[in-house]
Amino acid sequence: MAFIGRGANGTVYQLNSFIAVKRARKGIDEQTDHANEQKIFQFLKSRPQIPFLVRCFYQRPNDIFLELAANGSLAMLLNHHQERIGSRVLNVFHSLDPHDIHRWMRQLCLAAAGLEESGLTHGDIRPGNMLLDSNWNLILCDVDRAMKIGEEIAVLTEPFGRLLNLEDGEVAGSYGQAGARTETFAIASVYYTMLRGHEPYETECWGEDHFTILIDKFQKKEFPPLTTSAGDAIVNQGWNGKYHSVAELLTEFPGDNDSNDLPVMEEKWMESRRLECKEFIASGLVDRLERY
Repeated sequence: MAFIGRGANGTVYQLNSFIAVKRARKGIDEQTDHANEQKIFQFLKSRPQIPFLVRCFYQRPNDIFLELAANGSLAMLLNHHQERIGSRVLNVFHSLDPHDIHRWMRQLCLAAAGLEESGLTHGDIRPGNMLLDSNWNLILCDVDRAMKIGEEIAVLTEPFGRLLNLEDGEVAGSYGQAGARTETFAIASVYYTMLRGHEPYETECWGEDHFTILIDKFQKKEFPPLTTSAGDAIVNQGWNGKYHSVAELLTEFPGDNDSNDLPVMEEKWMESRRLECKEFIASGLVDRLERY
């Protein structure tokens, strides 16, 4: 057993080479988000497997047993190649491989499009919620903010979301309704981040007002400068709501053979993982792990 990390609503531990457990934190809001994640996984259980979305093997109140992604998150990988002072990036000394960027963007879009086909949005697409497995495939995780398409969004996280203004045709000062606009915006910001090695405006420092200024800039559509490259054209389209679905955005990242994107995990293999989860619970190991 090893501690992996602590997120907004859960603490994650590695149990073996295949399984991680996410334990709900003790706050009421955190447990509510954790329960929503469990509800989403329960809903998806009866639907076709979504490629590159993290697998849930088993769950019980306050615990979700998930597939382990051995190579951390995209955010961790990017951070490893940055010189930083606090939250500000001073220098990026190693760029991501263009082939990896294309492959990971396709995998991200496949996961988000799969949720879209199920009538859902992820609601929190950002590098910290994009894991890398042992084969360096991208795995989209943390569906605690997932919701049905068309529902009102309480909060998003800039620069992977933006407050609406009077020109947007929805309620100004809100994040609007969950759907293609919000998902493709987030994916566009992820693409910008992969292409440059840092998040939009992460090289800027506006002191104590940094986050407030960031929110204001995005609400006014004062985005970072873009080039005339094909990649930045996609970013620009996403930031300006030009994609009508994630499936449409997916076509910007073609693959050689869709059927080979991800092998389906066999039910026999999944059942073996579920039995292991139950064995960990029966041993008392999981209950000894701190929830914080």
